[in-house]
Amino acid sequence: MDSPSNLDPAAEPAVESAELNTLRLRFGDALQVQFSGFAERFRVRLIGYLENRSIITTIPVKNNRLVPMRPGQALNVRMMVNDRACAFVTEVLHVYRLPYPHVHVRYPAELITNNIRKAVRVEARVEATVINNSIGDRAREIHCYLSDISETGAHLVTPMRIGKSGDEIMLVLQLIIGGIPRLLKVPSILRGRLKVKTKGDDSLEDREVHYGVEFLPLEDSERIELIAFVYSKLSL
Repeated sequence: MDSPSNLDPAAEPAVESAELNTLRLRFGDALQVQFSGFAERFRVRLIGYLENRSIITTIPVKNNRLVPMRPGQALNVRMMVNDRACAFVTEVLHVYRLPYPHVHVRYPAELITNNIRKAVRVEARVEATVINNSIGDRAREIHCYLSDISETGAHLVTPMRIGKSGDEIMLVLQLIIGGIPRLLKVPSILRGRLKVKTKGDDSLEDREVHYGVEFLPLEDSERIELIAFVYSKLSL
């Protein structure tokens, strides 16, 4: 497993150990799993856990196929909980295909955690499109924009309601980085609606809906692009 200081480049140097049951995880929370000896990481969802027994998650999917897993396979698991990056080593206990694909992994004796510095947030209007992946076939692409953005999240503004807190969405951001236009796909989670003062008339602004958005983990190259954009706005 990566050394604790590599959990996140923005992490504070000090690390701590913790027990899983102190983190108040929620069913449906996103986790990253990495097979021991391999670089690729996969996103899965927490289904549940029983202290000192096992953790139950969905099975990773790649190219619309389940990623093969077998009992005894070693895994590195990472997750973000509030402002802490957490990681632990575990192994696959049981793999099930019915009644839906899921896997039991060994409950960890302890986790390594890092407190994360609060991300720099800048005001910048970023044109984008959004689609709510959590509502299945009813989802459609909607034009929207971000009114501020950081490395870890943003203030999303849409012309209508697009979902509820906890829904997984896909943002496609139109960025200009060093004069070069870029489209950046950012998987994200809706974290609730924001109350914003409006003009008090029947303007378009009054009909807009505001959300807090948390970005899900990106590949390193895409994360570098996002960081470069955020920090380019600090110098303006």
